[in-house]
Amino acid sequence: MRILQGLSVAVFALLPLASRAVTIDLVTIGNPSNSSDITPQGLFGRVTTTYQIGKTEISNAQYVEFLNAKAATDSLGLYNSSMGTFSAGGIVRSGASGSYTYALKATAVGVGPGGSDYTYADKPVNYVSWYDAIRFANWMHNGQGSGSTETGAYTILGGTPIPTNADSISRNAAATWFLPSENQWYKAAYYNAASSSYYDYPTSSDTAPNNNLPSADTGNSANFLIDVNTTTGDPGYPLTPAGAYTLSLSPYGTLDQGGNVGEWNEVLVSANTRGRRGGDWTTTDSSLASFTRDSATAFVENNKTGFRLATLAAAVGVPGDYNSNGVVDAADYIVWRKNLGTSFQLPNEVTGTTPGSVTTEDYNAWRERFGNTSGSAAATGLATGTAVPEPVMGCALLIGLLLCIAMARSSARSTD
Repeated sequence: MRILQGLSVAVFALLPLASRAVTIDLVTIGNPSNSSDITPQGLFGRVTTTYQIGKTEISNAQYVEFLNAKAATDSLGLYNSSMGTFSAGGIVRSGASGSYTYALKATAVGVGPGGSDYTYADKPVNYVSWYDAIRFANWMHNGQGSGSTETGAYTILGGTPIPTNADSISRNAAATWFLPSENQWYKAAYYNAASSSYYDYPTSSDTAPNNNLPSADTGNSANFLIDVNTTTGDPGYPLTPAGAYTLSLSPYGTLDQGGNVGEWNEVLVSANTRGRRGGDWTTTDSSLASFTRDSATAFVENNKTGFRLATLAAAVGVPGDYNSNGVVDAADYIVWRKNLGTSFQLPNEVTGTTPGSVTTEDYNAWRERFGNTSGSAAATGLATGTAVPEPVMGCALLIGLLLCIAMARSSARSTD
């Protein structure tokens, strides 16, 4: 066992960066069975379970990973050419169908606020339909990589950009990653558990925010329109980085649920129409408010609509299980190595290491617990981020070959 463990560690140490992972920073939304908010459009915000939701919208950088994994042919229309041709979009495509590749746009030098550079990796993805969003959720549910976009959290039929079962699509019971329901989105944005009440705006305020730039965030700021004035000052480059308004959080700690891009939610409002909330860079402050219920045609793709995902609340995990799959194994090494030296909260981090930053202490803790499962170790607390490493077939084959050799040698020695 020690030989096999050491061999696995050695192989992953040689090939640690061949795998990429989409990591989503999460906020836990507790206080289940809270009261609903009474609005002119109905009752919203009551959720009977604890769950987690993305702290920010899905970014261009995260969506590029998805495209490169699943859109070499792109028969499902996951990419919109406007992402590349219009300055608000952040992703370019190269090659021919069957071998498409995707990359972030190059930084636009000097066109940002005050002559700053306008970057794309950190901007929320836009030009995505409701169907693109739930396909991204399916891909996350299925472990990324080659995971299906058509089954998992949602069952999608037809194999076409607009599914044949479009209006009947709903979340499957076993979904692990999904678009938030309207109530889940609403609660994360507006509910104040301390007072069991709801704020009017997702900045923990009943007063409309200002549209200052993130550098001048007052604690009640967002990216939206006042009169004819956009936040960035240039409608061609209108977006602010996802999560840039660090002082203007919702009561639970989410960012940008008001302004920047509007966000899809699950609700079917009417035929071909799904929920969209939060306002965007083109709307006034009233669109950010809890009393404004918005929607859009589910196949619409524009420069002002994106999404964030939600997931089940993390169960008590196994210390050192950094990808939360129930066992401390070599895949956790990839998560550790990818985030080494960064300010990131590893899921199931071992107590007494370095919470909030990834260091060699986390590696040592993982190594000491290699092979542990939920039956052999215990942990407390909820993860604040989740990373699911993308499988690399070459690595898997190499590991399998080396393990077979090691086991054969071990068997040969035992018969001597």
